[in-house]
Amino acid sequence: MKVETKLKEQFKDRLLVWSEASLGVKFDNLTQFQRSRQMISFFVQEVLEKLFPGIVPDDEGELESCIVDGSGDGGADLLYRTDDGQVLVIQAKYRGKDASESAESVGRVCDVLERLYLATQGKQESLHKDLIELANQIDWEEDTFRVYFITTARTGDSVKDRVKQGLVQIAELPDLGDRSEFRYLDQSLLNQELREAISSADFSDRPIVIPMIADSNESPWCHFEGEYRELYIGEVSGAILASILQKHKASLFTMNIRDYVGDSKTNKQIINTALADPSNFEYFNNGVTAVAGKIVPDRDAGTLTCDRMSIINGAQTVRSLLAAINRPGGTTHKPVSSVRVLFRLMSFGYPAEVPFVNEVTKYNNTQNAVKVADFRSNDEVQKDMARRFSNLNLGGRKYEYKNKRSDKKRNSIAITLEELTKAVFAFQFGPDDMWGGTNKLFDASATGLYKKVFVSPDSPLTESEFNQISGTFLVCNEIKKLWEEYRKFLRSKQMTMPPALERKGLIYYAVGELERQSYAKQGWNLDHDLGKLTKPNSWLTEADTPPRHAILRAFEISIRVLSQQYDSKKKNDSGFKHRNWFRDQETLRAINEGLELALEFGVPPRIWP
Repeated sequence: MKVETKLKEQFKDRLLVWSEASLGVKFDNLTQFQRSRQMISFFVQEVLEKLFPGIVPDDEGELESCIVDGSGDGGADLLYRTDDGQVLVIQAKYRGKDASESAESVGRVCDVLERLYLATQGKQESLHKDLIELANQIDWEEDTFRVYFITTARTGDSVKDRVKQGLVQIAELPDLGDRSEFRYLDQSLLNQELREAISSADFSDRPIVIPMIADSNESPWCHFEGEYRELYIGEVSGAILASILQKHKASLFTMNIRDYVGDSKTNKQIINTALADPSNFEYFNNGVTAVAGKIVPDRDAGTLTCDRMSIINGAQTVRSLLAAINRPGGTTHKPVSSVRVLFRLMSFGYPAEVPFVNEVTKYNNTQNAVKVADFRSNDEVQKDMARRFSNLNLGGRKYEYKNKRSDKKRNSIAITLEELTKAVFAFQFGPDDMWGGTNKLFDASATGLYKKVFVSPDSPLTESEFNQISGTFLVCNEIKKLWEEYRKFLRSKQMTMPPALERKGLIYYAVGELERQSYAKQGWNLDHDLGKLTKPNSWLTEADTPPRHAILRAFEISIRVLSQQYDSKKKNDSGFKHRNWFRDQETLRAINEGLELALEFGVPPRIWP
């Protein structure tokens, strides 16, 4: 009965009930605009959040701020970007009974990334100002994109043809196709997606039989038995894992506390390896880890039969293997049958050991893609930074310098290695994008930029070196807060952030250069004053201390100069490109000249009077 109930679930019916419960008004009495917003909210909260929680806003308030439906939406009713660079775009169409979707509407959504990209370059001015502001937060050369078109209509052949063509590519971003994914969900597919989301809350109510691959000694697995649980390790066919997902769907990931979907580029790499290089797949992939409430081994048959089984690490691998099998162009992709995947299966007592499984899941899923900054985490200078920051506090809250990625300690103020290095470098020299990018910033060789921030990576810092670096970072952090407050103020007035101010790294530089010129003009010692700011309680506990007032004044002058320089360049340069302005070192020279002129009218207060 339980399964039959799930199979009968209809997206449209559930939407109407959910909407009336949340608004207290019948869905039929809503405007088309309100229906669209409710449809998006329902899809995000009741479908995507259950299937792919890593790509959606964490709370309703944030969700509401990302919905830009109505005039000027440009084919994007919702636009959201996660901190780790995953961009979600949704267009929703609530259609009447027996309505069919149009190929024109689908085509408009397939153009949406191009439209948003052009908007960040000062074009597409008809787009909603909130949408432009959200688009300006995207890193177009690094982020991954998931574009959804959801509709309660039916699908005809012309729409199917347009869906097959996919997203419009952007000439300036040749690898965008590897970083983007388009999903079209009509009434039938929305029903399936909803049922899968509902099933994700429960284990499959059917046993899962896993045929293992025997080794050269005809042993199908290694078996380890502890005091409370068992562990099986062996190899399984990629085609078997794909068929299990096909049959049991999202219930296969019930115990995965964060079913991370991975980035589109990695998904495609997994698919391509499975199809083009199946014999080496196992060597390139981390494998799959699963738990089960009960495991029945059959050595003669070479099978493990599982009750209450859930994959807790490797969801991206399994989903990609199924995608490889279902890839258009043939009924069967035989290479996937040749793929071998390392498989770990652990028993657990349900429900008593659910907390333990959550811990296992957590630690299995902290093995994220390695960032280039991670390679600097064991430098002696970074260990020294962590030790020194641990001795600082603000109002009793300790600072925690995270030279390695880990969970933030409770009631601490976290500072990451990457965040600090980027900010201090930008304050001194300009955003790293203008000097070769993040890879070069964390390159400790003679041609890299890392030693411009940390002169001797293999040695602890001197007291004065730490004071200058930490003081500079705390100034940048204060600038960041002012920038965020300014953006919030503009939004309250229905205004957008000036395009010159969309990236805080350039503001760090402008404030830094203003202070360098101002201090040189007055004969003051900037390094000395920055070093004084390393004691947060001496200037950050009250709102209007002299250092905060001085930084505010420098911020106000700097953003005015940045906007003037941007507008002048855009007006006078026929080949002006918004993106290039943030990457061209000529921009820094123009800013320097603008700041020099501004100082003719007076200097900002000294940071440490």
